[in-house]
Amino acid sequence: MLLRLISLVIFLILAASLANWLASQPGYLRLEWLDWRMEIRTSLAVAILFVLALLLIFIDRLWRRLILLPGWLGNRLRQRRAAAGHKALALGLMAVSAGEPGEAKRQAARAKRLLDQPELTDLLSAQAAHMTGDNLAADRYFRLLTKTPDTAFLGYIGLARMARDDNRGDDALIAAHQALRLKPKSAMAAVQVLSLEAAEGNWAAAAPALEVIIAQRDLPAADVAACNRQRAALGYLQALPILGPTNDSNEAAAKHAVTNATRQLQNAISSAPNFWPAPLLLADHYLSQGQNRKAAKLLEAAFLIAPHAGIADALKGAWNVNEGAYVARLIKLAAQASTNGARDIGNNPIAGEAATIAAAAALAAGIEGEARRLLDSIPDTQKDVKAWQMVARLAELAENSAGAALALHALGDAMRPRGWQCQTCHVMSANWHSHCANCDGFATLEWLRPAHLTPLGITDEKTDEKTDENKKIAETLAAPSPSS
Repeated sequence: MLLRLISLVIFLILAASLANWLASQPGYLRLEWLDWRMEIRTSLAVAILFVLALLLIFIDRLWRRLILLPGWLGNRLRQRRAAAGHKALALGLMAVSAGEPGEAKRQAARAKRLLDQPELTDLLSAQAAHMTGDNLAADRYFRLLTKTPDTAFLGYIGLARMARDDNRGDDALIAAHQALRLKPKSAMAAVQVLSLEAAEGNWAAAAPALEVIIAQRDLPAADVAACNRQRAALGYLQALPILGPTNDSNEAAAKHAVTNATRQLQNAISSAPNFWPAPLLLADHYLSQGQNRKAAKLLEAAFLIAPHAGIADALKGAWNVNEGAYVARLIKLAAQASTNGARDIGNNPIAGEAATIAAAAALAAGIEGEARRLLDSIPDTQKDVKAWQMVARLAELAENSAGAALALHALGDAMRPRGWQCQTCHVMSANWHSHCANCDGFATLEWLRPAHLTPLGITDEKTDEKTDENKKIAETLAAPSPSS
């Protein structure tokens, strides 16, 4: 403001100085035209010319404004219409996010009326129609989006989701593959393809989609863990028909398939070391080939990461020793687990589980003293239900009724054994399956010790009735080692 005032003062001073200089200049201007003669002072003539120039400029500007006025009014109307349309579009998208189908549909109709941008309004109309249950209209709008290159990807994604909601797996899979073909690096499309291919049991076709997801940068830790579980599950499921007990092929042409299945299991083990079904299946294959030392090394490493009774049973066949030697080697392996990452069992829950399994083997072999020593080495806070059951059993064998009663009392508040818990719905299952029987999530089961408060578990009978594939997996996990 101060600068403007100073500029105005300077301008007035210069104008007054110029006017004063012109007025002090001598001379006249004489103009003769036809029978007219005009004689005025030169300074006045200059002033008149200056005023006439200003008047001409003003008239020119006014004339231009009058000519351009209709176009200006039209532009203003179009701008206001576009602004109102974009506002309706934004409100419609917010209504979709908030789950308000009525408001979304109203704003979609308003945006479609105000905007001449079908690639935007059709997307909102499709979302609104889908939310209100008008699947025919939603399908029509999504198909319109696939006609435009800029929106074809979103159109196919919408068609895939609609088809999946309507249980049209084949149509959903086709649309998802079309979306992934348009954007090969899209995690959104890859998630759709992975889920749909896994639902159909097409494990080999689902694997490339998973690699697209893993290739994304800055994945959250939870998503990285989920991808590792899925990679391990896909490797295991691809190898199961070839190396599992249901495989009857002994042809030489199957050697390539066996090699590939072995590599798939090795990748599964490296992706999720605590996914013990993978090393168990691979060890069974090694044992069937007479490679006991290789199987034993694999099983020992798996036992130190995820102690499990099935791994301990397979180790008996891999070591190929008598009962006493088997128990001794298992106790030695459990002692190795107690020093793997911690100074004592109290700081290493894996060591407590390994000692519990070794104690169970010793008790089954009638070596009660070693079983008691192993259980006593586990702190009470690390004893789970199985450990306290064995403590009570040993007390009964020693005719110590008071000790048995105390063990049974502690059993009620003890930690439950590990099981397969879904990381989405947290439901427990006794056996591993490709899909959670409760929420149908793919590769969501993880070998965990459940908290005291978890949803009710799904019975194996109910899960096994779901798909024949799950039955085969359950039989494979329950099957003993070929060499045991």
